Amino acid sequence: MRPHYRLTRTFLLRLFQGLFGLRIEGGERVPIEGPLIICPNHGSYWDPPLIGVATPREIYYVAKEELFTTYSWFGWLIRKYNAIPIRRETGGLGAIRTTLDLLKQGKVVVIFPEGTRNKTGSVLLPLKAGAAIVAQMSGAPILPAYIKNNRRGMGFWMLRWGSPVVRFGNLLDPKDFPRDKKGTRLTEALEREMRKIAAALGVKDRS
Repeated sequence: MRPHYRLTRTFLLRLFQGLFGLRIEGGERVPIEGPLIICPNHGSYWDPPLIGVATPREIYYVAKEELFTTYSWFGWLIRKYNAIPIRRETGGLGAIRTTLDLLKQGKVVVIFPEGTRNKTGSVLLPLKAGAAIVAQMSGAPILPAYIKNNRRGMGFWMLRWGSPVVRFGNLLDPKDFPRDKKGTRLTEALEREMRKIAAALGVKDRS
């Protein structure tokens, strides 16, 4: 872990736990070394920093290209903390190559499998196949995760009206699933595991 990343993570972890009541569950399930793909749900802009402080390793993110171009200072900032731009209209081939290279180096990459922020009342949006395909291509295991109360924000968290919770699930080894071009079986297993974590946290679909 690079010094500036370690320092920022330590500061934010103490801030989020002390001021916002952040709870981390299953952190021991994060392998201490080797390539890894972390797949959390995505409900707000708080998700990257929340999953970042909850993970005891330096992580890299796949993020939509618009985040890098809307405000130049923000693009610089998220690049500084390992965000990888993905161009949706081209299928993100460049981001996939970068991701595979990082995994080959034994890094940790976060892919939000819903593909966009979930603004509905459902526990999860239908998952995209990208994470499963990258896992099959690289051989890296997938670590499912779920973030509870991620949409509430600082005001609610400071008052402890639903503090954020990050919970990690069980590792999914791509070698345990039939290999196919769309990563169907692995994607299905990922969705089951993410829903299982959500259920354990008491998160339900809202109509």
